[in-house]
Amino acid sequence: MKKTGVLFSLLAFMFSACDVLDVEPYHSIPEDEAITSRADVRSAINGTYASLQSAGYYGRNYLVAGDLTADNLTWTGTTAGYNQMDNNSILADNVIVEGMWSSIYRMISRANNVIAQIPAIEELTEEEAGAFMAEAYFLRALGHFDLVRMFGPVPIRETPATPVDEELNVPREPMEKVYGQIFDDLEYAKGHIRQEVTRGLASKAAVLALQARANLYFHSITGEDNLLDDAAEAATRVIEEFGLALEPSFATLFNDTPNSESIFEVDFSEQDRNRLAEYFFPTALSGRREFSPTEKLYDLYHENDERRDASIALEADDLYGIKYSDIETGADNVYVLRLAEMYLIRAEALALQGQETGLARDDLNAVLVRAGLDPADTTDPAALLDLVHETRQLEFAFEGHRWFDLVRSGRALDELEGVNEECQTLFPIPLGELLTNFHEGMYQNDCY
Repeated sequence: MKKTGVLFSLLAFMFSACDVLDVEPYHSIPEDEAITSRADVRSAINGTYASLQSAGYYGRNYLVAGDLTADNLTWTGTTAGYNQMDNNSILADNVIVEGMWSSIYRMISRANNVIAQIPAIEELTEEEAGAFMAEAYFLRALGHFDLVRMFGPVPIRETPATPVDEELNVPREPMEKVYGQIFDDLEYAKGHIRQEVTRGLASKAAVLALQARANLYFHSITGEDNLLDDAAEAATRVIEEFGLALEPSFATLFNDTPNSESIFEVDFSEQDRNRLAEYFFPTALSGRREFSPTEKLYDLYHENDERRDASIALEADDLYGIKYSDIETGADNVYVLRLAEMYLIRAEALALQGQETGLARDDLNAVLVRAGLDPADTTDPAALLDLVHETRQLEFAFEGHRWFDLVRSGRALDELEGVNEECQTLFPIPLGELLTNFHEGMYQNDCY
């Protein structure tokens, strides 16, 4: 992350990563993606969902980045880009970071294509058009949210772009404006999207769940208490209105069957596979063990905590993650939103306000008791908040939350080795973006 490495990184990028610069701009819409019928709309939306499966997004790297840059995973493989993440010494030409950036914007571009073209399709009723667009708005909101929490100020993409310089050269926008766009998109989606929770598809529950999460994150930027109220209210609606329930057994969540806790997940199959199990599993089990659970994480679990043995296994003396275990077909689904998080969001929002500690404690205990642990009995909001933070780490290990939780709660510098400056809590803007986006408002984050 040192500035002295930028010139070398620039030269290395120009000579060894030309393929990154020679591809079609990921913001632009190919001519063959015209949407003229109801079937085209469904196909285009399915293609937008499929973007989530990218190895640069929830198919692997964005998911893994949230644990590898924190203290849940450590690098044990051969890919240098992961080593940089583990050491919190990420360079601007890191190809994994480049892939995350481009994968997310590609998904946003597909969503924008759907939103732009649906109004011209005459065979759709107003209700059908609204429902289709709501899915695209939700996915666009998710993409911008995942960008802003990783990179800070980012370009906002609201319309399909064409390969025209002035449309591709866009500025980074302040985080407040990005969150404003996220909330606007979610508000539209909430009014038009399907009510029923369907595996792998967006629903009203998913919209509310993302609102709850985004409000909690935005509070860490603005400090406005009303955002905590909004986070708690949205989480409450998810808990109460959709017939969802915590699974009695934590391990059930990861046996690749539908369950009562899933709100929104990325659906993989043998035809649309991920390589998560391969990257987590040791070579003795046909994996490559690019990253492994830290001993620190393993030791944090109480011996009676059912989540430990449902999350981590031992091969010889090596720890490895087992939440993704289908190494043969790569069909493990990936959670984006699940009900346990809604209980913990409401508990955190209430604890941060120093009120309703009884309800906050009940929410925390719902998750603890499911894990096989004794319920907490504290009435102190600060102690309760500490327990919520610890529970999030153990509950969502390898689900991509840990880094972002540490950053938004202001604990990254205290708890992570190698994170010594506040500017390290944002990832670098990929060098490929800086070399192809010539807007004066496109700039690199400090530290890089």
